[in-house]
Amino acid sequence: MNATELAHALPAPVAVIAGILICFFGYRILKLTLAIIGFIAAAGAGWTFGSSLAPNNSGVALICAVVAGIIGAALCVWLFFLGVFVVGASAGVIVGAAFFNAAGNQPQPILLVVLAVVFGIVALVMQKFMIIASTAFSGSYLLVAGGIHLLNHTHDDSLLWFDRLHARSSGMLGYVALGLWIALGLVGLSFQYRHSQLREKAAHPEPKSPP
Repeated sequence: MNATELAHALPAPVAVIAGILICFFGYRILKLTLAIIGFIAAAGAGWTFGSSLAPNNSGVALICAVVAGIIGAALCVWLFFLGVFVVGASAGVIVGAAFFNAAGNQPQPILLVVLAVVFGIVALVMQKFMIIASTAFSGSYLLVAGGIHLLNHTHDDSLLWFDRLHARSSGMLGYVALGLWIALGLVGLSFQYRHSQLREKAAHPEPKSPP
């Protein structure tokens, strides 16, 4: 398998595995979550840079993506508040991109940047809730997007988006993907929140009243 084939074969299955972990266990395995999301965010930027540097060479783009991803993962784990901001910002981008792509419209970069900044700041202010919510919906997005691409054997450069697949089905696939993303996100949110509550109760049991 050459670099081009590897670059197109890896993202979808990796997204499914990462999506399951982040969606249902994001807050519990917070450091790993920060590393995964930091890697994905930085790898995307690295891929874009590599593609612009060598437009016809996926190998260069893949190397840039891996190097940038490793740096991004390390920074998000080492600088905790940066990691929390990136978790929230990633969720903001995903929310905007999901609705734009599901409806068949091109995501507007300015709007995505605004959403990223707003969600990132809110994540810093409301850490626990936003980490749980952001990881639940970010994870469900990766899971659904990766799953759709695996099932449809899609081989384009936007492997982790709800892309124009719906153009062949009058928009239906885009809306189905959107519905699955929201449903799985809500399930992940509920699962993580209940589990965090149980852990807190176990760590701080209520004192027994005297007889």
